[in-house]
Amino acid sequence: MSDARITELIERAFDYRGYVTVSRRDGSKLVGFVYDRGPAHVEMFDERAVTHIRIAIEEIADVAFTGEDSAAKAQQSWERRRGSLEPRETSAWGDWADRPTLILVALPLELRGVARVLGSEMRGDVARGRLGDDRVIACAVGVGGGAAHVIAAEQPRLVVSCGFSGALDASLGPGDLVLGSSVCDESGESFTAAASVLRITRQALAGQVRVAEGELLCATRVATTREDKRMLARPGRLAVDLESWAAACAAEQAGIPWLALRVVLDPLDVDLPAFTRELHRRYLGSALRHALGGPRAAIELTRLGLRARTANRSLERALRRLVPVLGALGRREGRT
Repeated sequence: MSDARITELIERAFDYRGYVTVSRRDGSKLVGFVYDRGPAHVEMFDERAVTHIRIAIEEIADVAFTGEDSAAKAQQSWERRRGSLEPRETSAWGDWADRPTLILVALPLELRGVARVLGSEMRGDVARGRLGDDRVIACAVGVGGGAAHVIAAEQPRLVVSCGFSGALDASLGPGDLVLGSSVCDESGESFTAAASVLRITRQALAGQVRVAEGELLCATRVATTREDKRMLARPGRLAVDLESWAAACAAEQAGIPWLALRVVLDPLDVDLPAFTRELHRRYLGSALRHALGGPRAAIELTRLGLRARTANRSLERALRRLVPVLGALGRREGRT
């Protein structure tokens, strides 16, 4: 296949919001989500959306579009019905009577905290339950393209992206909450949260937990060091994560209101252990190996565990207050 044809397929894969199969010249194949590309390489997450892969373009023999572009399907449905829809937040799926609130996190560790809020058990990467009168579904979707597939499958009335983040503002400490008034990716593309959702969130959390409101940056790599985070910091940009932009993008495409709520795990001037630089669904093995590095490594790991406990408790308290209120907001928006 010609170089020009490969280049065209890579550009299509970058715009595609589903999984693709990349065939290498050595006969091997990789299935995943293409989230970036350069003059000489392609950046992918594997089909579990947890492992970062870089492939040299010269190694690529073909690209097949093997996964459904779920976000595009929802967008087409929205386009067919847009003449009858009012606000941007209105769902492409019509009847809101029993549509769930969908909570998206990246990791099973984060999902366990949400499951406690719901009083339910995790079944694989999903926890289902109710808060008040509202049905809630929580999913660990990894990073990258997983959000679009879950949104298309569950057809929610509201999407809440939440989980750990790194602070980009020196005033934020472990357990502080960041309400994303907007989310952006590393290219600068940005989405702004609906004013009604932000207003209700402020009211629900007022006086209960410390909440800062501003921009969230969604990066493609974990910012593990204070140098990494300082390079990403900008005025008004409060925190960095790996998932908020993908969730907001998928919700926007489906015409669904969304909320990005992150909890600070590591302050601006605190480094994470080196093993956190690589994305994994579960970190127990890596953490144990790190602890064997000596007393200093064990202390570093203990401090990380204490910050994670603080962050989880803060996020759980916020979700208990917030989700029933936002569910009611979703019902009102859906009937307008």
